[in-house]
Amino acid sequence: MKEFTWVMLFLASTNALATTTYTCTFDSFSDDEGKHGGELLLTCLVDEAADKAYIIGNNGSNEVVQIFRGDGRSFVEITTTGNIMVTTITSELKAVHSRNTVMFGELIPSQYYGKCVVQ
Repeated sequence: MKEFTWVMLFLASTNALATTTYTCTFDSFSDDEGKHGGELLLTCLVDEAADKAYIIGNNGSNEVVQIFRGDGRSFVEITTTGNIMVTTITSELKAVHSRNTVMFGELIPSQYYGKCVVQ
C-alpha cells in the first residue's frame, strides 16, 4: 500500500508539471453600444501531456481547441448552442476574449480586454 501511495504521488506531481494554468482578469469590454467597465474572470488550463486545453468560467468548464504560436496562444470554444468564443493570450500575458453569439437570430458581439498570470 505504501508503494502504491508513492507511485500515485509521483504520477500526480509529474502530471502537475505538464499543466499550465492561465488565470485571466478582464476589466473592460466592448459591444455594439461601446466600451464599458466590468470584470470577467476566466481560467485557461493547458494539459501539455494530454495535449488538451480547457476554459473554466462562471458557467462551468469546457474543453477547447488550443492554437499555439511562439508569441501567443489562442483557445477556441464552440458552445453547446454553436456560438464561438475565442480567448487569445500573448507572450506578455495580455489577453482578449471575444464572444460571437447569435441569440434568436440576433448577433450579440462582445470583446473583453485584460491580462493573465501563469500558475
